Amino acid sequence: MNPQFPANRVEMEFSRWKAREERFSTLFSITPAENKSLLAEKLRQFERIRTKYRSSKNIEEQHTLRILKMEINRISKQLYPSLISRIFRKIITRTQNQLSLRSEAKKEERNFNSINEKVQRIGFPDLSEKIKNLMGREQENFNLPLSYYINEKEKINHSLCFSKNAEGRFELDGFKSSLQKNSAPEDSREYYFKNGLENNFKLNEVYNLLSGRSVEHNQSWFQLDFNDKDASGNYHLKEFRNEYAYDLEKALKAIPLKEILNPYEMEKLKNTLRQGDRVSAVLIKDRRENQIYIEANPQFKSLNIYDQHFQKVQINSSEKEIKPDPRIQSCKPSIKNQSVKQPAKSKLRQ
Repeated sequence: MNPQFPANRVEMEFSRWKAREERFSTLFSITPAENKSLLAEKLRQFERIRTKYRSSKNIEEQHTLRILKMEINRISKQLYPSLISRIFRKIITRTQNQLSLRSEAKKEERNFNSINEKVQRIGFPDLSEKIKNLMGREQENFNLPLSYYINEKEKINHSLCFSKNAEGRFELDGFKSSLQKNSAPEDSREYYFKNGLENNFKLNEVYNLLSGRSVEHNQSWFQLDFNDKDASGNYHLKEFRNEYAYDLEKALKAIPLKEILNPYEMEKLKNTLRQGDRVSAVLIKDRRENQIYIEANPQFKSLNIYDQHFQKVQINSSEKEIKPDPRIQSCKPSIKNQSVKQPAKSKLRQ
């Protein structure tokens, strides 16, 4: 929306009442002019709208409020011909509307705080000002875009999706994320992460999933299948449950890693791999230390292992030798440790 022409919230609320009025007319074959109770409800709604936005600085809203005031006076005279009745009712109604709006403002503040906490818990940077501004536009739903570079060769784009529930409160429905590589901009990997599922992934895990790695959540492992899409074009999210019997610790102990000699380092390594990171480890071969990189591979109940040149290799645990993996071609990731950087330190483009 052009910031020079902000939304007319008064007009939006009036339009919602008109839609409601038309629905009543269709259901009951009545109009406010023919039904006093419906006309009284219309008057209450118009007065509430006027009280809510009477301090607005928006020129368009001020103009609409002046027209609304005239309509309120017309309906009031029609319902309450006595001047004394109108004055008495006006005093009572104004007090009721002010109390109602204060209560509504507190609910909106709680709604905003709840959404803002949820967004930051996922790992997004501080978007509070933008969220509050979009929530205040009296719309039924909205999207909030966010882009930043993971590193000099990879860019990630998010679109957070919000909508009102049956109670009129905003909720985070989910967010669509896509990973783009400068070397292949046409090969964008995209997935919609729906909110409310048990496997609510954080942003570093989102990046790892889009990079093709596996993430552990609630004792299940998840991995995106980039060769399988559903009817809506979303990639299939594969799940390997407990009964699949992937033992990460067993897979780590199958190769001579320095980290397995230290319980603290072993636990730290497992926790990092569960988040989907590709991490550096030390392989002991012929009493010498060799740097390798590993990532979890629950589908094959093993580890993906890369040498110091980022070529995928196999390790013969009995001979303790490193051999090139004949099943795949060598791969050279753009960075050594592909743990996601914090978006707050990245250059944001929204």
